[in-house]
Amino acid sequence: MVSILFVQCEKGKTEVPEPISPPVISAVVIPKVATKAISSITTVSAASGGITIDNGGAPITDRGLVLSLSPNPTLNDTKFGITSVAGSGEFISEITGLKASTKYYIKSYATNRVGTGYGDEITFTTTLIGSATFNIKPLYIVGATVAACDVEITNDGGDNITERGLVYSLAQNPTVNDTKVKHNNVGLGKYRLTLKDLLEKTNYHVRAYAINAKGVSYSDDLTFKTIPKGKITYTFNKATNPNAEQLAAYARLQVAIDSAVWYLSNYTSATKHVWLNYEVGTPTADANNEGWMRFGSNSGYQNLRTMLHEMNHTLGTGTTDWWKGKIIGGKFQGQHTNDLLNKIQNSNGAQLSGDTQHWWPFGLNQNSEVTSSWDYVYNCILIEAMRKDGLTHSGPYNP
Repeated sequence: MVSILFVQCEKGKTEVPEPISPPVISAVVIPKVATKAISSITTVSAASGGITIDNGGAPITDRGLVLSLSPNPTLNDTKFGITSVAGSGEFISEITGLKASTKYYIKSYATNRVGTGYGDEITFTTTLIGSATFNIKPLYIVGATVAACDVEITNDGGDNITERGLVYSLAQNPTVNDTKVKHNNVGLGKYRLTLKDLLEKTNYHVRAYAINAKGVSYSDDLTFKTIPKGKITYTFNKATNPNAEQLAAYARLQVAIDSAVWYLSNYTSATKHVWLNYEVGTPTADANNEGWMRFGSNSGYQNLRTMLHEMNHTLGTGTTDWWKGKIIGGKFQGQHTNDLLNKIQNSNGAQLSGDTQHWWPFGLNQNSEVTSSWDYVYNCILIEAMRKDGLTHSGPYNP
């Protein structure tokens, strides 16, 4: 009998690994967010925001504020995004486009991939629309038929200014039902308007006005009195048979003298007759206090600036002993003139500069001195102030 023995050959021991458990994945939930207190409340805006307390286990994809006129606002109502955000998750939102004196409800919100969480609800009420406020200066640009007023609207009352301007009348406290001058622009800020077609030697009342949603607001009542109208006349001496060059010069000088006469007649009470002459040999232009004026062939001087400058000479600036006596140490010694200069320049203690012939600023000595038509006005009202200080050869001063 034969026995067979089977023997297992063990080349190496094989270890069976322990089973691997799958990672535990937390369930994503909606974020948690808190609403910030309301700040910066106006008639049309406010500010708030929130802070993300917990993102719910997933990145935040959107956050901000929701607003409505009824409780429990959601994303289906008005939504405002964020204007700034901090690393801590705190964010700020600007709330705009609101109505004055209105109650609103807001919540902060934050959204991740599974949904949107809301913060606690906060209510606030926008402020009432108030009256506009003004800074209106006493009128210093006053002529015979025209005057100008400078105004600044410093506060719009919490609502956009949709119209602004001036109202004036012969009676106190004029309204928009009286004569009204409307400014082209709206909103806050400074503006200047001119009142036209006034009566000479007449007392007027003027107020600034502005319109917002509340209605019409008015500044304080200001009074001013127009001056007597100036009497400026001229004789234009011309050649009997002018050539082409003379005709061209005459045309330019005609525009210049007619414009200068208008300015002096409406912004001063001076009386003067002048004689205008075109003389080729005159280097630029000149004049004397008897009213004689000469203009040369240089067309660069055949303009309003030069014409007013020369007419100033006919009225006694730089051509009279009175003028020479008023210039001491290079400064004009005239209280009314210097007071007016400070109003024009919005300065204190300034004095008009001058020499034996000219004065500045606003003496129109060079074309470069003219930056706008207001420089012609300033020239004329300073001449009127000089008349008040005793300027000779410009007619009697009878305010």
